[in-house]
Amino acid sequence: MAPGSRGLAGNSVMQLPVDALLKRNISMVVSRRAVVGGALLMALAAGRPVARAAAAAAVPSREDWRAFHAYLKELAAAGKFSGAVLVAKDGRPVLNNAYGMADKAGNEVNTLETRFCIGSMGKMITGVAVAQLVQRGKVSFQDTIGTYVKGFPNEIADTVTVHHLLTHTSGMGEVPGNDHAQTDVDVLMKEIVKQPLTSEPGTKMQYSNAGYIVLGAIIEQVGKQDYADYVRKHILTPARMHDTFLGPWTPAKVKRMAHPYALFDTNGQWVGMPTMDGTTPEGELRDLGDQPDGASPAGGAISTVGDMLKFAQALQGHRLLNAKLTRTVMEGKVQGLNKDSKYAYGFSDELRNGVRVVGHNGGIPGYWSELDMFPTKGYTIVILTNQDLALFEPLRKARTLITG
Repeated sequence: MAPGSRGLAGNSVMQLPVDALLKRNISMVVSRRAVVGGALLMALAAGRPVARAAAAAAVPSREDWRAFHAYLKELAAAGKFSGAVLVAKDGRPVLNNAYGMADKAGNEVNTLETRFCIGSMGKMITGVAVAQLVQRGKVSFQDTIGTYVKGFPNEIADTVTVHHLLTHTSGMGEVPGNDHAQTDVDVLMKEIVKQPLTSEPGTKMQYSNAGYIVLGAIIEQVGKQDYADYVRKHILTPARMHDTFLGPWTPAKVKRMAHPYALFDTNGQWVGMPTMDGTTPEGELRDLGDQPDGASPAGGAISTVGDMLKFAQALQGHRLLNAKLTRTVMEGKVQGLNKDSKYAYGFSDELRNGVRVVGHNGGIPGYWSELDMFPTKGYTIVILTNQDLALFEPLRKARTLITG
């Protein structure tokens, strides 16, 4: 989601379409809003297509998780991993540790209280917020967006639905030309309403941060308060997520926030995007802790592994939505990146070795993250990292322990 930009995406946060991203050179001054495509993040995190036939997976033992912890310590000692990892079974942690450095220059290590940008993992929060308004009878998934927001031409206002926005099937793309630290929904909407659709609504999935900004505008209009205020009151507070923050931020100025370490080659081009063939780019990690960013309805919030577990527990425990709407937001609606992958309302929903996995990822330069919920197994995985290329191999190993 994971497409990402430092602020709106990978949040991933504000992200470019994948084909445009791969053709674009990104200098040392990185716009968080123009970086990692969430769709590509999902493809990379998923790895090879998974078989639908259920596999007989052994239950991971304490020794398995101790070995995984030792593996992460080795990676961190070798400079290949930096972040925090929480794995819980039925809400109780079986692994809960931090690794590597939050601030190398300041000699500060990552801890379980360290905050990371979660990128497009924030789309889950936006999806839940919209569903809460549906639960209150204020919004319908099938309503067209012109019911709630103004400024779009009729051919968009009267055809694109809330369902289309949530499932990335609206035909919208990205937010053009915005400052990477811009988090004001009204300001972002002024640009979005000018953009034509790239495809007919409902015909295909095309990851769109702009669509989630529009959802934020709907939340603000119907909820009668700023997006961040709505989320704090209706999601963060009932979930007891006291270490999660929405709004503008600069890592070096936020207490207990890890600095992002992004990979650049000798020409100053960002090369921290994982490759489809598994090769590791050559380059140098650089601290981007002085670069401002921020959170929007498309992503970019900062949080901890503990808070993201609280989100998963509050969601599955029906403290955010009733049981019916919890199923609605989590169950896949449109075809994803392979035959075993679908996209729901802000959540990915896939089968891995016959085991259902629901969640989302995020990625911007220096921050890569994942929340996986395994409803039939009772497991939750949260991995938040502050180093390019650190997420994917540990994520694969953790998933394999659970799904076989």
